[in-house]
Amino acid sequence: MTEVTVAPPQQPDREMAKELPPLCTPVVLGIACAFAALELAVSARYGIHRDELYFLACARHLAWGFVDQPPLVPAVAWLAMHVASGSVVALRTLPAIAGGAAVVLAGLMARELGGGRKAQVLAAVAAATSPQLLAAFHLLSTAAFDTFFWSAMCYLTLRLLRTGEARWWLAIGLVAGVALENKLNIGFLVLGLVIGFLLGGRGRVLLSPWLWAGAGIALVIWLPNIIWNAQHDWAAISMLRSLHQENSGLGPSLAFIPSQVVVAGPLLVVFWVTGLRRLLASSFARPLGVAFLSLLVLFTLIGGKSYYLAGLYYVLFAAGGVWVESRLASRRPARGMRGWLAFMLVGGLSALPLSLPVLPESALARGAWEGKINKDLSATVGWQDFVRQIAGIAGRLPAGQRAHVVLFTGDYGAAGAIDLYGGRYGLPHAISGHNNYWWWGHSPAADGATTIAVNLPRSYLVTIFRHVVLAGAVRTPHDVWTEERGDPIWICTGQKVGWAAAWPAARHYG
Repeated sequence: MTEVTVAPPQQPDREMAKELPPLCTPVVLGIACAFAALELAVSARYGIHRDELYFLACARHLAWGFVDQPPLVPAVAWLAMHVASGSVVALRTLPAIAGGAAVVLAGLMARELGGGRKAQVLAAVAAATSPQLLAAFHLLSTAAFDTFFWSAMCYLTLRLLRTGEARWWLAIGLVAGVALENKLNIGFLVLGLVIGFLLGGRGRVLLSPWLWAGAGIALVIWLPNIIWNAQHDWAAISMLRSLHQENSGLGPSLAFIPSQVVVAGPLLVVFWVTGLRRLLASSFARPLGVAFLSLLVLFTLIGGKSYYLAGLYYVLFAAGGVWVESRLASRRPARGMRGWLAFMLVGGLSALPLSLPVLPESALARGAWEGKINKDLSATVGWQDFVRQIAGIAGRLPAGQRAHVVLFTGDYGAAGAIDLYGGRYGLPHAISGHNNYWWWGHSPAADGATTIAVNLPRSYLVTIFRHVVLAGAVRTPHDVWTEERGDPIWICTGQKVGWAAAWPAARHYG
């Protein structure tokens, strides 16, 4: 008789198997609510961002895709427009809520990593006081939701790695699919996680059939946007190529790693760096640390924008909170976390003037160098004044010309402002060759009509018109620096090329 030997059950990883600490729900939720309340309290200051003006324009042309983005954010803008008439607060409510949810996820990730009350609170406070995260969730933008989706993916990945339950791939696929309807950047996180699994010693996780089921869910959710791109000459690929040419080069590559100090917060450097070290030393969470390092290298090589890694800092803050908690517990006697909390709050308060519109509008930068530190703040200033200025120029035209005037802009911000505010002055909708405005065509422009052109070079306009006369330059309140300040405003007459013939050359992406 053959003896049958029963192998002893494999011992689970001690770090993975230990019982999770209790949730510090009231405090973490309180921090998240305070974060969202701060975002909403200042949401109506200054005005609408140039990108938000564009999203509102996209909301009036809802589709399954746009040249520069999938449909999620324009759909949110449509919702805000129909629920609350497109008010600034309505536009920015969902981003603020997403920011609060991401703060909660930071606390939850600290718990997944074995952190108790102190670790969860410290992780949530770090997330709530990080300058880039404060700025990102102030506006309706693809970056805001992208940051949230990255944090959600990291949390679900931690759950998968800690529990070993492969069915978490279904939830990961669901989040990835929705994220792809917001911004394609989630693909970078997927790539980073794959590298992290392979180099972090957890490659077997990628062999699960549940992974393919999750990928199938993501593909089904993303499919409408893929079909839209196929029907529009793969416009998103052309857009990505244009952005890469615009942003690639030695300068962005050299600046990417130093910029991370500003993105996460100078006073939080020690916190997230030690969090990264703890992830790399973890027996189960190492793939997330490897993913961060691999994407840090990738974005440095390709010259990625400084905020591309913002969504990965939540898991670093979580690991940093666990590190601080263990360090405080090792002291004799054990110490509290008041010093760390005060340190973080000081960092967050000092970052507020550069992150949120807390200063008077008149205090904003007037010089280009200072203004570019946070271009998003200046990009919310002066749009109603700009439309009044255009209306004033149109009002000085002879009545016959004014009745059929064409408004032609070089960027979607100016076009979106005219479309939103121009009706009160009797202005027609604008036309533009910028991004998706080009796809919407040149209607209602009539051939031969007087055209007011903004932010377009005269050398280009003279290919369409015989007479191009400078009528002024864009002004801003308090002479605040914006990307549009000083842009030329032209009056163009004597059209020699019809709009249908001129339109193909008008297209530009960026």
